[in-house]
Amino acid sequence: MKTKLLLIFFLACSISGFSQSYIFGKVKSELGNEIFETIIINTRTDEKVLSDKDGNFMIAAKPSDELRFVKSGYDRFDVRISNENFSKPLDVHLKRVPYLIPEVEIAFQPTGNLKKDSKTLDPPKKVVALNSSLNAYMMTPPSEVGPKLTTPSAFQGQDYSAGHANILGIAKAIFGLVKKKANPLTTANYAETQQFFARIKLELDLSFYTSQGWDEDEIDRFLIYADQTYQLAKKYRNHFNISKISTEMMLAYKEYVKTRKTKS
Repeated sequence: MKTKLLLIFFLACSISGFSQSYIFGKVKSELGNEIFETIIINTRTDEKVLSDKDGNFMIAAKPSDELRFVKSGYDRFDVRISNENFSKPLDVHLKRVPYLIPEVEIAFQPTGNLKKDSKTLDPPKKVVALNSSLNAYMMTPPSEVGPKLTTPSAFQGQDYSAGHANILGIAKAIFGLVKKKANPLTTANYAETQQFFARIKLELDLSFYTSQGWDEDEIDRFLIYADQTYQLAKKYRNHFNISKISTEMMLAYKEYVKTRKTKS
């Protein structure tokens, strides 16, 4: 009986300690309406999560961490976490941007950070269209069958494997099955997912998405959606296949646009 009581006590303590490492809350507008798909960022750990359709969110944090709330059409809002925020939900109210004038274009002001400034400078539309056409052409299979290099039978040596089982082929097939079972797909943790997103931004051509008027925040929001829908980090973080990742991202984009239209 004492053993069971001790086990329950330690379990309760561990659950209590775990719950204190997360912040729960809701994002609302000035009028009290829930705001969905708000990006919540822990500036210390760089962890990013999205609020759900009811504005609820959960993110790991420690006292003195700073949480940043980002939503298109609203002012950014920062909150410094204290011990009191772990005992009750954190209610955040975002204010709408006072004026949105799409006709006015703010002149580009370089920051001196080449990696950051290069994302701001979008390529010309003709270059984007040309790159899109070239990518489509390169992915199209050839229509003509190319010649095969073969050795005339008069110069070929004796085939000692004729009429016998292909031992080497069987061994390779067995090794492939064993290797496949030995290396199953595993769910990516937070650090692996963030490294995978960073590699996508570095190696993939994202000009199609920037041509839609998406900024870095919108691209981050889409990558989170695409990963949750198609498990991109789980499948490709160890075997980074640019062609397959690009294809599944385009499939996710079609579904993502539909959800955005439905919610708007």
